[in-house]
Amino acid sequence: MRTLTPRIGTALAGIAIAALSLTAPEPAWSQAREVKIGLIAPLSGPWARQGETMLKGATVAVEDINRAGGIKALGGVRLRLVSVDAGENTEKAKNAAQRMVSQETDMVGATGAWLSSFTLAITEVTERAELPFLTLSFSDQITDRGFKYVFQTSPTAGAQAIGALPAIIELAKAATGSAPRTVGIIMDNTASPVSFSKP
Repeated sequence: MRTLTPRIGTALAGIAIAALSLTAPEPAWSQAREVKIGLIAPLSGPWARQGETMLKGATVAVEDINRAGGIKALGGVRLRLVSVDAGENTEKAKNAAQRMVSQETDMVGATGAWLSSFTLAITEVTERAELPFLTLSFSDQITDRGFKYVFQTSPTAGAQAIGALPAIIELAKAATGSAPRTVGIIMDNTASPVSFSKP
């Protein structure tokens, strides 16, 4: 599990550096001893297991960065992680984001969400607050809205579909001896699967 830490750590440090360059004049962050970043993920409800995994990964990454002397590009500033439970539905996720931005006014950036539908709701709040938000959620809508403070680091669902469909057809061809003329996609109607089915 620790092999993922460099990627998570780099992402968290990147959030802090990018957020500070967007939001604070140099003297403000060059004298700071600590940079506060947020993680908003489902820590309760049906997706709690995935949210807890995100929290554990982020916690380990922050500990590793701080143990190694902090963010070197900012003169050794330490990271402080603030975790917020997104809950079990988009309304709770949006409310959690509103609480986070109102209570943690010195936060410089955030990450998380897990579900694209949660990310869409949360980023409406973080965008209004001009709080940079980095996400791994897949829905194409996340960045198609043209928000200035939202950064999607994973391939979008549409891009994944374009890559996956030829592989699915080849797999069917190998299994049956002929290429299918039609491919059906069974999905729910949440943000990421809807994006996946469009191409």
